[in-house]
Amino acid sequence: MPFRSLGDFIDAAARIGDLKIIHGADRDRDVGCLTELSAEQSGPLLVFDQFEGFDPEFRVASNVHNNRRRYALAVDLPPDAHPIDLVKMHRQRVRGLELIPPVTVSDGPVLSYEMVGDDVDLGRFPAPTWHQRDGGRYIGTGDIIVMRDPETGLTNYGTYRACVQGRDRLSVWIIQHKAGRIIAEKYWSKGRPCPVAVVLGCEPVTFLVATSGRTGKKYDYAGAIRGEPVEVLPSPVHGILVPAHAEIVVEGEIPPPSEESLPEGPFGEWPGYYSHSGAECVIRVQRISYRGAPIIYGSPPLRPLLHWDSDLPGGAAMMWEHLERSGISDVSGVWGHCAGLMVVIALKQRYPGHAKQALLAATGLRSGASMYSTYVVVDDDIDPSNMREVLWALCTRVDPARSLEVVSNAWTSDLDPRLTPLQKEMGDYTTGRTLIDATRPYAWRDTFPVSNVFTREERADVEARWSSLLNEIENWQRVPQTQPVV
Repeated sequence: MPFRSLGDFIDAAARIGDLKIIHGADRDRDVGCLTELSAEQSGPLLVFDQFEGFDPEFRVASNVHNNRRRYALAVDLPPDAHPIDLVKMHRQRVRGLELIPPVTVSDGPVLSYEMVGDDVDLGRFPAPTWHQRDGGRYIGTGDIIVMRDPETGLTNYGTYRACVQGRDRLSVWIIQHKAGRIIAEKYWSKGRPCPVAVVLGCEPVTFLVATSGRTGKKYDYAGAIRGEPVEVLPSPVHGILVPAHAEIVVEGEIPPPSEESLPEGPFGEWPGYYSHSGAECVIRVQRISYRGAPIIYGSPPLRPLLHWDSDLPGGAAMMWEHLERSGISDVSGVWGHCAGLMVVIALKQRYPGHAKQALLAATGLRSGASMYSTYVVVDDDIDPSNMREVLWALCTRVDPARSLEVVSNAWTSDLDPRLTPLQKEMGDYTTGRTLIDATRPYAWRDTFPVSNVFTREERADVEARWSSLLNEIENWQRVPQTQPVV
């Protein structure tokens, strides 16, 4: 059953015990840090309310979908399935997916309240400081920024960070190769500002499609995944289609940067660094529409974690599809660690060079992310979602003299902390890719030493018969060890 709104999804998370409501947190000192601490433990969805100085019903939600259980809940898959099974089910879901166009309605909850003209005031919403060194309050982290292409008339949306710069000003940073920037430049080339609608909260599938790497007909794709159309309505000022059940919609125009721009950043981005700041585009806000007790969808970038429960199957499914389309056979699993910075592919080797072919094919995927930096291929006895197993393969099946290669001059973005100051100055957004073959050498794979671990089938049999004992062991509160004597 698809969710109509962010609030509906929060209620569903509560029903599976994955919600924590926090009253009266400080939006500068508490919200961002509690979000980070909880995410590191794969903790619950957090909802903050009762901010001092604000309407007590105005809320902020964070860690909405960055947990495997809640991701599965959002896309209607079993929340407790194994990571690779989730990838397989997600692939099956999107194969042969028939797009479902949105349904346009004339009214919706997002039009319940409004601020127009001199009444516009972004400061009425409790935008947090997500990281301690951020250059402002980023109200747009889990946003979708919706535009209409002036040449085709098609609606497109993406997720771009948006910072409060005044009562009626937002700054927005859109990387040059993104569709939103291309659309805006079409308007600017005609001497016109770009109309825009910033949605600050909607149900998770519509949001997740924003970061999927697809361009065009995103509402249609979201409808296909949901199994029913997204209800949209024309925004009051520009007639841009926005979700009818959204939380907050900010409408305005983006003038050419030569006409108006503002200092933007720094902001802690998803690779885990403050890496971009400078003069960026401005949204001149004309109207704010919102529903009762609105929720800002907070999806602040956090440092990527070496914790496989915090990574999600969507990107892995996309990579798996890409590999098979590229002719790579016998892939048994794909996973992305550290928000996909490390991609791990498991396969059953069929011929000499099979692993190398998979590595080279993987580097050709053009997706929404631009910083995939490390690609690893492992044998099919390794669970690519389990970093302990992956590290074991890296330590025992890699010959540094033979198993490593570097691809030069691959594309990246201004978020990449490894770009030198000179590269940034020259606009040289390129970097290398590390390719690691962590498989048993094909020529003598049959005589490679046998591993001394139980098979998956043997482990599953014991786990089924001893589930209570193993649950006790998993939750065992070990006595803290004393610090070593120096």
